[in-house]
Amino acid sequence: MDRLKKFIVPTIIAGVLIANFSFGFPRLSRYSSVDEPYWTYARISKFWNAIAAHKWKSTNINDKPGITVVLLSGFGLTKINPMQYKSLRQEPKTAGQLNDINYINFIFRLPIFLFDLAMLLVFYFLLKKLFNRTIALFSLIFIGLSPILLGISLIINPDALLWTFLPLSMIGYFVFQKENNRKYLILSGIFLGLALLTKYVSNILYVFFFTLPFFDYIFREEKPGLSRFLRKSGMDYLILVITSMITFFILFPATWKKPSMVLKGTFLSKVFQTTWPIFAAIIVLIAIDIYLLESKNARLILDKISRYKKIILRVVFGLFLLAIAIAMINTYAGMKIYNFESIIASPKGSSGLFDPYVFSGKILADFFGLIFGVSPLILLFAVYAMLIPFRKKIKADTAMAVVFYFLLFIALYYIGSTVNSVVATVRYQIALYPLFLIVAAIGLEKIVSDFKLKKIMPEITFSVLLMAILIFSLFQIKPFYFAYASSILPSNYTLNLKDMGDGSYEAADYLNSLPNAQNMTIWSDKGAVCAEFRGNCVIGFKTAYFQGNKFSYFVTSTGRKSRTSKLYHHLKNIIDFPKAYSTNQFAKEILIGNQINNVIKIVPGNIVYKQ
Repeated sequence: MDRLKKFIVPTIIAGVLIANFSFGFPRLSRYSSVDEPYWTYARISKFWNAIAAHKWKSTNINDKPGITVVLLSGFGLTKINPMQYKSLRQEPKTAGQLNDINYINFIFRLPIFLFDLAMLLVFYFLLKKLFNRTIALFSLIFIGLSPILLGISLIINPDALLWTFLPLSMIGYFVFQKENNRKYLILSGIFLGLALLTKYVSNILYVFFFTLPFFDYIFREEKPGLSRFLRKSGMDYLILVITSMITFFILFPATWKKPSMVLKGTFLSKVFQTTWPIFAAIIVLIAIDIYLLESKNARLILDKISRYKKIILRVVFGLFLLAIAIAMINTYAGMKIYNFESIIASPKGSSGLFDPYVFSGKILADFFGLIFGVSPLILLFAVYAMLIPFRKKIKADTAMAVVFYFLLFIALYYIGSTVNSVVATVRYQIALYPLFLIVAAIGLEKIVSDFKLKKIMPEITFSVLLMAILIFSLFQIKPFYFAYASSILPSNYTLNLKDMGDGSYEAADYLNSLPNAQNMTIWSDKGAVCAEFRGNCVIGFKTAYFQGNKFSYFVTSTGRKSRTSKLYHHLKNIIDFPKAYSTNQFAKEILIGNQINNVIKIVPGNIVYKQ
């Protein structure tokens, strides 16, 4: 049997990779995204031109900072120069120029897609080291066949890489804690540095990693000498931080010219702008307690907290389960308490910190995006993992500790986002999905163990069955992977209102098939349609556009309806925009993600022009 497993397990791993590649690869050239032109036709070329000219300061191309994106996608510059196509976005294009634009999309997306594909193996090997082969295999299947993670991997965007770097930094650190081997600490620091080079929101890991030794001490059955333990933990934390900063420095040439940018990209970034003095003060106070008072105060506090560790576990798990339950009940009750769609439609605004209703609504909207962004089976497995601490006998193990840390991190991420006046839409919380999928893998492994299902069905059979179910889900949502919504979400709701352009390519493709398309002028609420349309295409709401053009078609989308409703009022005597979004008199309707209200409509101009 062991020989058979040695053959079958690599076959399953290869099957996941092949399935991921098979669904994603054809989409690389047949997709139009809303934000990509900022990278394809500006930032990538600007970065590499600065490298060629040794103008290190000019490599600071974005406030994300998105350096890992330009490092990978920059390989596309060896094949084609995209800048000569920059002005064609809203202008008429020949068939040859459209083919070139699609080739640009393909060749610049390919490195990110292949990199994410390769990172699936890193997930597997680190998770196998942290847990066991079963959890690692289940996790690989869940992550590798996740429609949302596959969808974001097809786009030139920092989030396409953040979902690998941030979770892998955490997993690497937990492997270090288990193995006490600093090579995994170094690995965690490198991934943290890469995450910071991708998106500054990764700074939250500095706070998270700082707290982990204290939680580790609290949950240990046999307590180590606290002063020695905290000194070692402090040294480990310093190694982690320095490693991340060195990685940041080496791969970000702008820091070579101005080294202070390393601090601005880490502890002094915008994320820490108001809180870093508090964080620094806490570190100083703890250091004084450790080195001058032999951890007297820390021991007093931590030992008292340790008495309530089971309660802490149950509170964290219970609050998480409660939030899931409330989000689901509110959804099935018609969103009468909180309108999650309205909250997600305007993700940036006031935090509602001093308004409990607004604040809680935004937090629950974050949960809405998480629980309906995964398969119903995966949600069930994750819930099972969260129920384990409520048993009479709790077996403390690595898996349960990691579930606790992942759930705690997700909760803190949601609170931090809300405090910073941001709702965690699907894209904004993309790095959390792998964590939740790993929790689900742990839950499934517990189910198999608790119910002795191995006697009924071997783990290999379970894995093949899971693959089949998730591949079927990919077939159902194809080609709109990033627009995935769970089958248990009522079809009249849209999960990913702030999508990345799903359906834009298909809308343009339809318009291009019409007679005389190259001589048409259309209006679209998404520039992604314009990028693929052969004729003239207008976006925006300047009065001159509507006085100087007679639009053949209006292209409207559910995701941009809220934005349009705020911007069109000075045109209400010319165009009936509400009708453009609500009319059933359309030339073409494209249903996105099997959600009946998530559509792109191509409406003839004469329908919405006011006489």
